Amino acid sequence: MIVVFLDSNVLLSSLIGSAHSPPTVLVDWLVGREDITLATGRCCIQEVERNIAKKLPQALPIWEKFLSTASVRIDTCPRTPVTGINAKDMPVVAAAIVTHAAYFVTGDKRLIAEMHAAKIQSPQAVTPREMLEALLALG
Repeated sequence: MIVVFLDSNVLLSSLIGSAHSPPTVLVDWLVGREDITLATGRCCIQEVERNIAKKLPQALPIWEKFLSTASVRIDTCPRTPVTGINAKDMPVVAAAIVTHAAYFVTGDKRLIAEMHAAKIQSPQAVTPREMLEALLALG
């Protein structure tokens, strides 16, 4: 079973992005697959909900329906220090590490660069497009 951890920006983009955007295609593809566990952190859920409430409150029912039907595993976001990761993103990265995710999917290229510079190999930090390419390679 492969665990794929989604950052809040990917979740939000999949909700409000175009039908053909990499985050939307990725989440649509991952939901319901038996060989993949879709995971995120409680802190990511809270960030998405804050952004929806502030910028697009009419999307809240869609978000709630997604959470209730998509079988997304929601894990805690520990305050465990992660060397080389900025304080704002540290709980999210720590959550992905403690969930034993194989992949950490984010649209934040700065965070991906931090994770690479910090030599965090598991989870592998990738963009939604890179995750789609990895899934295609797995078959």
